[in-house]
Amino acid sequence: MASNILLVDQELLFKLEFLRLLSTRENATLGEIAGELGVDESTVLDLYNKIRQNYMISISREMITWHYGDNPARIKPWGWSYTYRILAGSTMVVAKHLNPWSIVVTEYQLRSYGRHGKQWISNLGGLWTTFKIEVDPNTTYLLAMAIPVVIARFLREKHNLNVGIKWPNDIVYKSKKLAGFLIEVEALLNRIIAYIGIGINVNNEPPLETATSLKNELGKLIPRNSLIGYIAGYISKIDEITRSPGKIHAEYMDLLETLGRRVKAELISGGVVTGLARTITESGELVVESETGSFKLRSAEVLELRYID
Repeated sequence: MASNILLVDQELLFKLEFLRLLSTRENATLGEIAGELGVDESTVLDLYNKIRQNYMISISREMITWHYGDNPARIKPWGWSYTYRILAGSTMVVAKHLNPWSIVVTEYQLRSYGRHGKQWISNLGGLWTTFKIEVDPNTTYLLAMAIPVVIARFLREKHNLNVGIKWPNDIVYKSKKLAGFLIEVEALLNRIIAYIGIGINVNNEPPLETATSLKNELGKLIPRNSLIGYIAGYISKIDEITRSPGKIHAEYMDLLETLGRRVKAELISGGVVTGLARTITESGELVVESETGSFKLRSAEVLELRYID
């Protein structure tokens, strides 16, 4: 038997199909969904009661509706080619088959990954998306600072959460991870194609104690389409925004919680650097002062960074 067979539990399959049916229409009755799923209405009601823990759906007189602001099938960001999938292996891989200036959003990823190929758990209710764009080669290095800055700014201004950034680009709240980013680039003549993978714990239940979600922190479900629209608007102007690298660097430094803390950096090479996180270079390198000297660490060479203070 092939080792790459994908296994998904039956309840998850029914939940995904339930969401697919709701995403394609204004509303549906219990009976309509039961008929299309091939189950009885009590099973549909049970699914509804579970799904509404992570999605803004409601029922009235046996009519089920998915709130417009939380249904990604209902948003069409201006100027973008937009792809919405209930299920995908990875939004990063889907994006690689699309043209630049494309957005991919999915409800569940079977083969999602983070930096250095680490598994990224993308369960129901979160925002899992990839933006494929063209950028100026001279500003590519700024993406890893600019993207977390805009997400942090949105969460602070819109939801009044005092979030920060853990180097290189995790969004954290009370030391727990709220969002993560993965940026991959490839050359195309004199331009750079960038893939910006964004995972935000919105209404999902993160399975790790070191992570949290907006729902858990705010005590309510959050409409995800406002996040998609905000990020899309920002990224569409990325070349213009990155013409002010000093401003981006300053705001990134202001949000960075890592500075002034003792850290342990495990390197891809197998080495370890331990010391005080002193500052960030203009290109985003973390400067760590240890007993043996000062080290400039690039995110590409650091497998994991831990606080030890």
